[in-house]
Amino acid sequence: MRQLSDTFKNTLQHGFLRGLTTTVQQDKDLDLHIRDNYINVYYKGNALLKLTEKQKTRYQVEIHAKFLEKSPIPDLIDEDTTQHFLTQIPRLKAAISQHGKSSLEIEYEQLIIRANNREPRNTVEYFIVDRQYAINDARFDLTGIFWSRTHRKIGQQVNPCLMEVKFALNTDIKEIHLQIQQYYHYIKHKSMHISKEIETLFHQKLDLGLYEQGDERLKMMRTLTVSPNIDDFYFLIILVDYNPYSKLLPIEELKRLSFSNQIRIQYSGFAMWERNIQAFEPYSP
Repeated sequence: MRQLSDTFKNTLQHGFLRGLTTTVQQDKDLDLHIRDNYINVYYKGNALLKLTEKQKTRYQVEIHAKFLEKSPIPDLIDEDTTQHFLTQIPRLKAAISQHGKSSLEIEYEQLIIRANNREPRNTVEYFIVDRQYAINDARFDLTGIFWSRTHRKIGQQVNPCLMEVKFALNTDIKEIHLQIQQYYHYIKHKSMHISKEIETLFHQKLDLGLYEQGDERLKMMRTLTVSPNIDDFYFLIILVDYNPYSKLLPIEELKRLSFSNQIRIQYSGFAMWERNIQAFEPYSP
């Protein structure tokens, strides 16, 4: 199960790793995700760091060799080693920019996380808790929750949300209905486990200060629980820079799925078409 031990979380909050947490909080180009007692920190969608708890006072540093450029970084055992790692982040970022995966799709995934978790002026209804969540041979790009803005109150139960991101005219879009159907098949008998994991990750990330919201909203978020009912799961397809004139998206096939009422489609991105632009009639006084 993806979660951190109490020791690991406390060390990130209050111990010698707190400098790492603070750096991620302050640098919105970095994105921290919780795994099975280790964390990944991402930059431009690429893993900049894998940090694993080996002992209460030793955290193993793993970084792809092509980003290290023959300059290894020691494990983190105290504030000095943590500070040394933090001084290496700029060169690791530069190495990722030069040698990392160049994919707008994975960069957009990170931007989606930032826009929903770390930009409080957006006042969103969706919050991301994880990326690249695997069940059997299915892998969800993003997982999160939907918290409706209407009638918000303390102690609410919210919808778990599984998200698939597709960039531009990715040919996989034409079979997205089959992909979503497979996802539904995999999770329908594991919905309780998945919702509990989403809930745990959500609250641990709240504790680490990885959601930037107003104080009152954060207070309410700490009381939320996640529904285990498969009928409450949302399946969100995020189409980034999808050409609105394309026929690639199988809308009718999606509508025929037995759980179609749980499917949502979000159109996003920066590419521009006249069809998506609002124009006004000439002004007439």
